[in-house]
Amino acid sequence: MLSDRFDKLMFTLLFRKMRNTKWMVLCLLIGFVMASAMMSTIPIYMNASLQRMLVKDLESFQTEYEIYPGAYNTSYGLKMDISGSEQQKAVENYNNKVEAKFKELGLPEKLDKKYISDEYLYVRSLAVSDGNSQARFTLGGMTDISDHISIKQGRMFTAGKRSDGVYECVATEKAMKSTELAIDTVYEIADVFDDNKSIKIEIVGVFDVKDENDAYWAEGLDSQYTAVVFTDYDTMLGDCVDTGVVNITKAVHNYAVDYASMNMTDLASTNEMIAKQKTYFGENSIGFSMPASDILKDYESRSSQLQLVLWLLQIPVILMIIFYLFMVSQLNVEQERNEIAVFKSRGASRLQIMGIYALESLVLGVLTVIIGPFAGLGLCKVLGASNGFLEFVNRRSLPVHMTIEAVVYAAIAVAVFFVTTMIPIVPATKTTIVEHKQSKAKKKKHALWEKVCLDFILVGGSVGWLYYYNKTQEKLVAEGVTDTTATVNPIMFVASTAFILGLGLFLIRIYPYIIRLLARIGRRVWSPAQYVSLTNIGRSSTGRERFLMLFLVLTVSLGVFFANTARALNRNAEESVAYGVGCDAVLTEQWYSSKIESAQQTTPQSASQTAQSGTKQTSEESDEEDTETTIQYVEPVFERFEKLAGVENVTKVFRKDDVTISSNKMNVPRQQTKSDDEEKTRDDFLDQSVDTSSGKSSTSNVQLMTIVPSDFSKVCKFEDRLLPVQLNNYLNALAEYTPGVILSSSFKSYGLELGDTVECKWGGNEPFEVTVLAFVDYWPGLSPYKEAKNGGYMDFAVMNYDYVNVQTSMEPYEVWFKLKDGASVQEFYDSIDKAGIKPLTLESASQQTIENKNDPMLQGMNGALTLGFIIIMVMCIIGFLIYWILSIKSRTLQFGILRAMGMKFREIIMMIVYEQLLVSGVAIFAAIFIGGVTSDLFVPLFQSIFDASQSVPPFAVIPERSDYLKLYAVIGVMLLTAFVVLGRLIKKIKISQALKLGED
Repeated sequence: MLSDRFDKLMFTLLFRKMRNTKWMVLCLLIGFVMASAMMSTIPIYMNASLQRMLVKDLESFQTEYEIYPGAYNTSYGLKMDISGSEQQKAVENYNNKVEAKFKELGLPEKLDKKYISDEYLYVRSLAVSDGNSQARFTLGGMTDISDHISIKQGRMFTAGKRSDGVYECVATEKAMKSTELAIDTVYEIADVFDDNKSIKIEIVGVFDVKDENDAYWAEGLDSQYTAVVFTDYDTMLGDCVDTGVVNITKAVHNYAVDYASMNMTDLASTNEMIAKQKTYFGENSIGFSMPASDILKDYESRSSQLQLVLWLLQIPVILMIIFYLFMVSQLNVEQERNEIAVFKSRGASRLQIMGIYALESLVLGVLTVIIGPFAGLGLCKVLGASNGFLEFVNRRSLPVHMTIEAVVYAAIAVAVFFVTTMIPIVPATKTTIVEHKQSKAKKKKHALWEKVCLDFILVGGSVGWLYYYNKTQEKLVAEGVTDTTATVNPIMFVASTAFILGLGLFLIRIYPYIIRLLARIGRRVWSPAQYVSLTNIGRSSTGRERFLMLFLVLTVSLGVFFANTARALNRNAEESVAYGVGCDAVLTEQWYSSKIESAQQTTPQSASQTAQSGTKQTSEESDEEDTETTIQYVEPVFERFEKLAGVENVTKVFRKDDVTISSNKMNVPRQQTKSDDEEKTRDDFLDQSVDTSSGKSSTSNVQLMTIVPSDFSKVCKFEDRLLPVQLNNYLNALAEYTPGVILSSSFKSYGLELGDTVECKWGGNEPFEVTVLAFVDYWPGLSPYKEAKNGGYMDFAVMNYDYVNVQTSMEPYEVWFKLKDGASVQEFYDSIDKAGIKPLTLESASQQTIENKNDPMLQGMNGALTLGFIIIMVMCIIGFLIYWILSIKSRTLQFGILRAMGMKFREIIMMIVYEQLLVSGVAIFAAIFIGGVTSDLFVPLFQSIFDASQSVPPFAVIPERSDYLKLYAVIGVMLLTAFVVLGRLIKKIKISQALKLGED
């Protein structure tokens, strides 16, 4: 009875407590729901992103090879000397084996198709003319064929044998032509190896496929079933085989996997099972092919990389959630410490007090577990439309669905919340009301982190690790390892958060001293409200203000870091395309030449087809020919390109690979050849033959580009930050001194200097001299990481087009376009077709940019960064509100004392505003600065996620105003919401009644 009364009393106290602090409870609930939602989005969004990546890979495979990638194909050849019953049993056993193995994979089934055939039948009833043989054909039976064909002539066959003993069939037009059979004619057929028996068939209908994109015909109708006449599957396997005329020679059992619905969370085991099934089918003489198997293997490694990146992107957010939970629990305990001490002093045991708070946490936890996963699911649906950081477009949503993992993650978040809430309660329950009052009067000691200098450790450790990591990456690239994705280190994401935390701790270490200094310097000029604000903050060296400042520094800095990270990733995706293409569009076409026969072997394509092929080719179709042969080309009319739709400027750009650059001053490292590895003989050491070479050192691994400087400047796209001076300065130098050359910086290591003369030669052209005008690391359209034939990197050289054209024979050049702002790429393509231009290659920067932005890796990272930013900003707003609500409520007595001393209500409001500026304002501005510094240091590390050869130009942190405007908007909403809530809260406080007996 006593226990029941206590339980009832505890519930009453709990609900009264929650009702009296409903704002706090609501903020707590929203905060923990967001934390739970964030945790639950990790498995939901990760699985959906991986699913999208797999589907895109398979769709690309289908487009390129015209093969349905979800096909699971098997075939089995039957022996010819077995009876009909044995054939039926063999087919049944074969089908059972295939069905069992497919179900073992656990993949979603789109369709199941069985097919049997007899390839050794002939028409006995047809008269054969002299010199011809009997008409041969294949009789086949396919399950569910009627659902996937459309009858063009006649009707569909009827299963079973007709009353007149005829079996009905259907065939394609192509099959009827190849077999010379006609519709509505009864034929007598027999086995070519035994014509003693025969059966009758009649083709009652001519059909075609109902849908050309139907996975049912994935293997192709005309290619695989050229001379096949189809009848009912069950009829053929039963009645026809029983006659002894039809003998099953081949059985096929195919499945089509619904790859759009595949859940590849356990892909490694799936690939392992597919490998085992290949062995199993081989041992049982069953043919097996699964076109997607290679894609799934590659996908396993790509999904691991994406999974790693998504997880790593969540590390700062998870750390932020943990810090948020800790902050909220600490603030809650500080607010309730007086109440806990009262309970303790009035006889409540520690377990009873802890039970009340545990019950409150449990109520909020249960609500969080219910709401959190569904909130996370909703977030993932929104994020599926992200085209960039906080950019959303109307695209097909992510294939998100609720999983057990999501609920587990939400439950983990709740468990962490419960533990972090209860941990501060434990020491608080030891304190009586007297001890609590005494502790408030005692001088606060320095926190443990200050004593151990945690701020210096975090900053120093993260900067030291950053230096070591950068040196390691530089060494790898210098050794020719451009693919550094395997070196991605999770510490890089922890280090960035540790750096922010370290600087935040350093700020709150020194800030109270700065405030005290300000208070002392201006104590004669500060107004009462200002002085009280400075005094409160200066004395709170271990108080809640420092905790709030650290919280704001972490949240806003991470927000800036995420924004700059996303901007760098998206900028890199756009810049890499702009750099690789060099302009808006590049076109090459076939030129007539003295070897026109060989040139005509290449079939020209339309502009749209060429652009869709996406194949990068060179205009040098004579590369495989004798390099000493000079081909005479006829230049087409160039003015045609200037009249195309949407074109603003156009220029000629000639490019040639494997050009030889030589000079007496050059000292090119010798590439090791096969003969270098051979052991030298005694004669080699005694060899006194004279070296007749000219003494010049040369390199043939050079990419040559010749340009018209004045036109090139109007067309090319290039980031000025990649060169020491603006690009036009180099172009002016080439225009003023035509026999000049701009070389890649690698030539410096060969010993060349500015003003040196080098010799250039390729093919059957005479060598000519050019003078070195400059060395550069980057140039539009020329990659410093292009591989040479010897496995190294190719150098590059840029020359004046007119000068080179005079020195050499004219060869086909590329046409570079700059399109007008807002010009339609499709209209540009259409105008090329209308002008009769047949491009060999056509590259569009805008089309490639769209393809890059649709890359699952980039989309996944954009979504994860957007999600992290939203969660962090929401937690920032909620944490900010919780702090100020608790701060105002806990200072009601102080406000009453200040009012009693003569301070006006307006001055109290101004005091709160000053505190907001000194605490929140300073923390936010410091956080923006810290976030910018962290971005400059750590965002470039994301380049290691990608192959360096695919990240040209290199990563650069260039903040964009729009990103900061979004951040400022969030902060503005946060402050405005806080002022509105605090204003309403202060109005409800009866400050005049605060000074009453027992108020404290």
